[in-house]
Amino acid sequence: MPGMLFEWLPLVVSGLAVLLAVVLVRRERRARKALEAKFEAAELLLKTARQQQESLTKQFHELRAGAIAMSNKMADLSRQQDELSERQGEISMQDPEGRLYSRASKMVELGADVNELMEECDLPKAEAELLLRLQQRMSKRRR
Repeated sequence: MPGMLFEWLPLVVSGLAVLLAVVLVRRERRARKALEAKFEAAELLLKTARQQQESLTKQFHELRAGAIAMSNKMADLSRQQDELSERQGEISMQDPEGRLYSRASKMVELGADVNELMEECDLPKAEAELLLRLQQRMSKRRR
């Protein structure tokens, strides 16, 4: 019996080695397929990320161009406002009496009487009365 065992032992060991090799090869193939699937998923994720990055870069450039245009427009508007303020100052300096009448008109709107207009705006009594009547008529028409 021991002789027979020695005869079959190399054959059994060889068979077990072949069986072990087959199992290990199958495991390696499954592991390789799983890694390939993960690699493909990573490539797809990378491709999607690149597309999103390109889209965001394009949007950023559009927003930057819009901000620059808006900044230029704001600078133009600021210059125009400065010019208008200057012109308004020049006009008000050219017509100081007009300022008195506009002030008197505001005072009438706020309920001032003839005496207040004469004192505050240095208007003669006739002009103060006239301004008061005109303002009263205009307020009646608006109603």
